[in-house]
Amino acid sequence: MDVAETIRTKRAVRQFSTQPVPEETVRAILNAGRRSQSSKNTQPWHFVVISDKETLKKLSECGVYAKHLAGAAFAVALISDEPTGFDLGQAAAYMQLAAWELGVGSCIASIYEPERAKTILGIPETLHFDIAISFGYPLPDQQRSAPRSSGRKPFEEVVHWDRW
Repeated sequence: MDVAETIRTKRAVRQFSTQPVPEETVRAILNAGRRSQSSKNTQPWHFVVISDKETLKKLSECGVYAKHLAGAAFAVALISDEPTGFDLGQAAAYMQLAAWELGVGSCIASIYEPERAKTILGIPETLHFDIAISFGYPLPDQQRSAPRSSGRKPFEEVVHWDRW
């Protein structure tokens, strides 16, 4: 699959099969995040891979929209030295696109109780943690389907040339 096709067909997956994701695939996803761009190439991230079901369940309770973490084959906590979203957003996007290309679904989870989540994972107090991504193979009814023709605003509605 090429990049344009991956972007065109990518969708959030919140329900996963029980099929484990091979370590080689997990490493490929993590490597995509590691290789993503960052401001001044600072690479201000650390990735914590979580596959323990009890830990995933505990993390899923740290945010209203984090419930999907509980059913994931694994999740990645994105940890940063500074409270910035841009660089972590790049890493998250790269990981999700790499996963999709490999047939693995994903969804970002907002961690609304970061101190509780940091305690669960043993993350130092000085670091920042408010985003995790669930990963796993989609349930059969959530496999790659043809992209919906609706749901996205038309190109002309969101793109402006030279000025508003």
